[in-house]
Amino acid sequence: MKQLLGFWFDLCRLRATPQQLPVSRWLLAFSLCCYLLLSLLATTLSNGFSDGVLIALLDLVLLCAFVALLLYLVNKPQRIMQTLSALTGAGTVLGIPALLLAIVSASGGGPDAEALSVLWLLLLFWNLLVTAHIMRHALSSSLAIGIGVALLYILISTQFMVTSFPQLAGQ
Repeated sequence: MKQLLGFWFDLCRLRATPQQLPVSRWLLAFSLCCYLLLSLLATTLSNGFSDGVLIALLDLVLLCAFVALLLYLVNKPQRIMQTLSALTGAGTVLGIPALLLAIVSASGGGPDAEALSVLWLLLLFWNLLVTAHIMRHALSSSLAIGIGVALLYILISTQFMVTSFPQLAGQ
């Protein structure tokens, strides 16, 4: 467990690659569960329980579908488990500060709105960079391609979320 957490931190520091993970259904299931749990905690804080559960589940389904479709399209389906394990593991690590920011935002205490906005923006940028790093290795391509793929995923995911949950557009 300690090694896995260390690996996820190394992914977030861009020092590890998804191909260093074993191809393991157990690891994928564990990573998906950790990611979903943190997503559930963060989304239910700001959206209520029922919407929070639906948002977290939709997020996970979109991520899995996007990665699977993309890797099938580029003829690298053997990398799906490692890529999803890496993305959800890194997402779990990055979900911890997101959860803390969600708690602070929901409580109304702590830093002012501008400081919270800057922190959210920094976290979003770091998440984009980590996703790009993982996708670049999954696709065996350049960082520029990884950034493009990460941005495409963010745009698609955001559009699905805002269409499915219009109240998110105002948050």
